[in-house]
Amino acid sequence: MAMAETPEQPDAEQPKADAAPARRGPPIEVAEEVLDARGEETAALLKRVVATYVVDSGGRGDLPWVRVAPENLVESARRCRDDGQLGMDLLHCLLAVDYVERIELDYILFSLGRDRKAILKVDLPPEEPTIETVGGLWEAANWYERETHDLFGVVFTGNPDLSPLLLYEGFEGHPGLKSFPLHDYEEW
Repeated sequence: MAMAETPEQPDAEQPKADAAPARRGPPIEVAEEVLDARGEETAALLKRVVATYVVDSGGRGDLPWVRVAPENLVESARRCRDDGQLGMDLLHCLLAVDYVERIELDYILFSLGRDRKAILKVDLPPEEPTIETVGGLWEAANWYERETHDLFGVVFTGNPDLSPLLLYEGFEGHPGLKSFPLHDYEEW
C-alpha cells in the first residue's frame, strides 16, 4: 500500500535568536511615587538623619528611599541605625539591580520597635562595582553581600568571607547581570 503524500507546509517564520522576546499582556503601568502620611513622616526623619549625604529621594506608600553616594553608605547606614527616632535596627534585605549603565544596591532597613521601613540606595559603576561592607552594622549583611557578590560581582571591601554562597567555587561570570549569557549553553 502506497503512502499518501502530504502537501508541504510552508515553514513558519522562526524568531531570530538574538531578538528580544516579545512582551505579552497589558502594558506595564508604573505606579506614581507618592508617600502616605506614615511614609512622609519616615521620609522626613530619614532626610534629617542623612541630610548631608542625600543625592536623590522618593518613595511609595509607607516606604521612602534616599540615594547616597557609595563613599557615604556606611555612615548613612550607621546614622539610620543609631538615630533615636529612626532606629533602623534590622537590615531586612539587600538587593541589586543591573541597569546596564549602573548597578543599584538597595538596602532595605526596618525598625522593629518603631515599625518603620526605608531604603538606602547606592549606584555603582558596572566596570568596577566595589563598596565598603555594612557587616559591622548588621551581621546579616555578610550573607546578603556574599549573595550579591555571587550574582552581580559586587566586591564588598571589609567583608570577611566573599566565598560563593549560591554558586560553586570556580563558577565563571555573574548570572544576575544582564550581560551574562543565561541561555547560551552546550548540550552534552
